[in-house]
Amino acid sequence: MQLQLPTSLPDETLFSRYVRHMTMLGMNGEDYLKALLKKPRASIHPYLTIGITKAAQISSNTVSTIYREQTLGRLFSYFLPQQSQAIFKTLLSNNGNTAIRACQLVTFKESEKLSLKYCPHCAREDIKKHGVAYWHRMHQVPGIEACHLHGFWLVHEELPERPHVKFLLLPTHAQESELCSDLSYEFAKFAESLLNKISRTNKKFDQNTIIEHLKKHNFMAGDKRFKRKELTTNLFHFGQKLEKISPCLLPYSETDYRYWSYLLSGEVSQHPFKYLLVLFWMEYTSNNASEVNPIKYDNKSDTNREDCSALCIRLLKQRESLAEVSRITGKSRCYIKALAMKNNIPVELKPKVITESLICAVLKMAYKGFHRKVMATQFQISTGSVEQIISSEEGLVEKRKQFRYQSKRRKYKATILRAIRDNPSAIKQEIKKHCYAAFHWLYANERIWLNATLPPPTKPIVRSKVDWDKRDFELALEVKAIMCMTKGTITRTKLDKALGGHGWLTRYANRLPETIKYIEEHLNV
Repeated sequence: MQLQLPTSLPDETLFSRYVRHMTMLGMNGEDYLKALLKKPRASIHPYLTIGITKAAQISSNTVSTIYREQTLGRLFSYFLPQQSQAIFKTLLSNNGNTAIRACQLVTFKESEKLSLKYCPHCAREDIKKHGVAYWHRMHQVPGIEACHLHGFWLVHEELPERPHVKFLLLPTHAQESELCSDLSYEFAKFAESLLNKISRTNKKFDQNTIIEHLKKHNFMAGDKRFKRKELTTNLFHFGQKLEKISPCLLPYSETDYRYWSYLLSGEVSQHPFKYLLVLFWMEYTSNNASEVNPIKYDNKSDTNREDCSALCIRLLKQRESLAEVSRITGKSRCYIKALAMKNNIPVELKPKVITESLICAVLKMAYKGFHRKVMATQFQISTGSVEQIISSEEGLVEKRKQFRYQSKRRKYKATILRAIRDNPSAIKQEIKKHCYAAFHWLYANERIWLNATLPPPTKPIVRSKVDWDKRDFELALEVKAIMCMTKGTITRTKLDKALGGHGWLTRYANRLPETIKYIEEHLNV
């Protein structure tokens, strides 16, 4: 492999250079990345592209040039100053996950679906001038949907699976596009101007820029107090004029106060698009002050305001993904998915595993009483998905609880009956010891059956602790010895005292026949 990157073209991304290089070499993604970064499964992000150090070594560009002009790392570091050093260092390395974490992408709830964007008119001009169409850095800015050069809507190309780079993954010049709105065109030009400006400097974003603008346009009610209702309402209506932007990047309602509060606090990392939108809104309001007036906010409650579930349903019917609805409403994916199933709203899932036919098959097995783990194994889905399908069917959860009760009842009854059959002489306590779980469950739920089935109680057999035959023999010898040593007659009571006063010869005489017989014969003599 000839490790020499193609010369960078105007506004070309490092990702595009990688794709052109591997296309020229005729290699697939994994082989190319193994030779370039020694990581065949390295994730190559379209605008936060890793491997800058290696790219600088095999090209005529410096590390700083590639970082500033061929990635969006500078855009993120400008609006995330506390992460600027981490962003720069991670993009120089070969670890894509670390770079994404440094840019805080995983923490932004407001993020559009990742894809490649291009302008067909730019692609045709690139082919005329350079002989090849390529991916422009400016087109990849999140939330920008218009071309800043031609005023047409950008076309989205689905990003391939990891490692994302693919042979001949370049824009299609034959694709048609349509004119964008004037406001979106102005927004694209503003973003392009700002991106070029910050790429040439090391400055960091100053939060006071926003605050000074709000003071100037009477959006503040004191030194540290903001007219949040007017602010949120104005920005919401302004954002609605920008077409085709993902709803998760914009304020979702006139009462989305959190959108502004996080920006103004300066203490929470925010998506760069938020700052682009607010800065453009500030410039637009400054240039059109006579046309744009702060909207008066009525303090009365909005009776037509949708509740959260209604908003979720509306967004789902607009074919928004679960992730986007979750980011907009703040509800979990499980809640939204269950809501969609209860309202018979089809949900596009990737990968598309849980189809209508699969749901019907799961419900069929669920009505037959199969365990959720068995169904999950059968259809190669998670137990959580099985539980969600079951809970969406009205009355099925209660029915399955009854199935479980009946199953336990039959199982534990069979356990008790089997123990009695195998041990016919066993008593109740022995059955309890060997069938502990079954005994206690049936005692709590089927006590009448249990008492009728267990062996009846038996009277205890009292076993004497004394072997009286042995004792009779031993006492006879002792009595004989005592009587031989005694001169004259001796009573049985005195003999008992001589033996220790246990009462053997008085109280238990009936159990010592040989001893008593010997005493009586001796006394008669």
